[in-house]
Amino acid sequence: MRAGDVVRVDVGAPARGEPGFVRPAIVVTSDDVLELRQHAIAVVPCTTAKRGWLSEVDVAEFGVAQAHLPTTISVDRIVEPTGANVGPVALQQIRELIADLLGL
Repeated sequence: MRAGDVVRVDVGAPARGEPGFVRPAIVVTSDDVLELRQHAIAVVPCTTAKRGWLSEVDVAEFGVAQAHLPTTISVDRIVEPTGANVGPVALQQIRELIADLLGL
């Protein structure tokens, strides 16, 4: 697994404002951390319900990445890899949006 990979995750039933069910998500954890084989990783969920928000990043066949919803999940929630990676430009856009949202 590498940063920018798109994986299908099962995040379960959502509470208000949370992503839910089985959906694509983009791995945003750094490659350096992923090499340590962590049991939890940071992802950003994707949706096909485009809202036109500034925190959305277009990821072609997966809709938009919801950078306003970074989530830490157990690697056990990964249903399957998709074999896709959003690439360095989209990954950087997502990370910059997360940093802005956190005031970093």
